[in-house]
Amino acid sequence: MKRSYFITLAAVIALASPAFADKTQVFSVRPEEGTFCESDLQAEVKKVKGIKKFNFDKTKLQLAVTSANGLPDQVVLDAIKRARARCSSNADMATMVAPENYSKDADVVLLSKKGESIGSLKKHLVPGKYTVFDVYADWCGPCRTVDERLRDLVGKRADVAVRKLNVVDFESPLGKELGSRLEALPYLIVFTPSGKRIDIAGADMDKLDKALTAK
Repeated sequence: MKRSYFITLAAVIALASPAFADKTQVFSVRPEEGTFCESDLQAEVKKVKGIKKFNFDKTKLQLAVTSANGLPDQVVLDAIKRARARCSSNADMATMVAPENYSKDADVVLLSKKGESIGSLKKHLVPGKYTVFDVYADWCGPCRTVDERLRDLVGKRADVAVRKLNVVDFESPLGKELGSRLEALPYLIVFTPSGKRIDIAGADMDKLDKALTAK
């Protein structure tokens, strides 16, 4: 069964002003049983005409939207629902909870807990950031070295997002989905903000640093 969300309008904050003035609304997005993909939410909200700016607080699961006066609440709620549908169809096992030892403010999401398929990687890219897919397994010693480096990076750089993929073994659904490129662990797949893909086999920190400066 695919996971679902319960979406509520938490608050509406509007200044007493003439008609057509901007207003800010705060929507609460509460996952009932699991998944939420921040990148899908950003993509869907950007499509909505009339929204001037928005911010998603992943620690509170709140979406703040500033729009021209008169934009119906339902338009934003519909965008959230579309994001939910996109996410649940591609990453049923995702979670908004950062893995252990990561800062609560770090942009890190555990997409695959036990080798589950996640669909196209491009569906999980974070707009405007370097998105690092960290393919690892609990039994992989060098993977812990990579994890330490990633924890350090997201603690210092707001332009880096990490998506953790526990492959478990090479025959898992995720392992098969990643294909023949995945021959050994650790394995990193870096997408630059422009969409360029860079694959890094092994705990090569120099290659990782170069990938995180590539255009």
